[in-house]
Amino acid sequence: MENVSFSQSMMFRKSWDFMKKQGVTMVGLYLAFMAVSLFLGLISGNDVTSVRYILGNLLAAILSWGFGMGFGKLILNILDGMEPKMSVFLSIWSRAWTYLKLEILILSVIVVLGLIAFIVADFAIKTPLVISLFIPLLGYLILVGLSILLCWIMIRISFAGMIILDTELGCRAALKRSWCITKGYEWKLILLYLSILLLNILGLLALVVGVFFTIVMSLFISTIAYRVLWALYRENESLKTEISVMNHDNKEFGE
Repeated sequence: MENVSFSQSMMFRKSWDFMKKQGVTMVGLYLAFMAVSLFLGLISGNDVTSVRYILGNLLAAILSWGFGMGFGKLILNILDGMEPKMSVFLSIWSRAWTYLKLEILILSVIVVLGLIAFIVADFAIKTPLVISLFIPLLGYLILVGLSILLCWIMIRISFAGMIILDTELGCRAALKRSWCITKGYEWKLILLYLSILLLNILGLLALVVGVFFTIVMSLFISTIAYRVLWALYRENESLKTEISVMNHDNKEFGE
């Protein structure tokens, strides 16, 4: 890639181009998934103790998980110039275990930090003011700090799932790559995600139906962002290698 830059306007423009070509197909596929999910919810009933409810919701969860992987892989394929093929939803299951391990790990981080934040907040709230004004304030500061830390971690590893779908890397390697390519781009990613949020709010305002269009477009935007960051990372690493080789050659020449 030439003249690669992390530009929001470029990402939105590129995603719009892809939507014009494949938007109808992808939105239709997403709506079909929603219809199937709704149907499973209706036939599952409301009795949480019934076998029908348990099996129906379990099937819905597996369907949602598999659809998320397959849909993400379809978007990656479209960005590579390939036509969307439904066979992706079968082939993607070879990455299911790796993808599941990633989700379990991310969920564990969220739960641990959330539990710590809850304990700190509960302690701060219940501490009588007559005992100390400093302890509650410190507790709230810790709570805010943990919240910021969690957001920062989630941004740094936000592309690990795409990396697993896009490559043959394992869970740890995917997390490491996501951590590396997002370094230095945290604020730009925050602004990008806020823009995506605004886009989906506008979709909701467009008679609600528009949100299905904006959700698919949002996935294109975030996937393009991943590809741009990966290209920038490789470009930077190549430059570092060239500089290292030049320095090595200069030292040998000097000697």
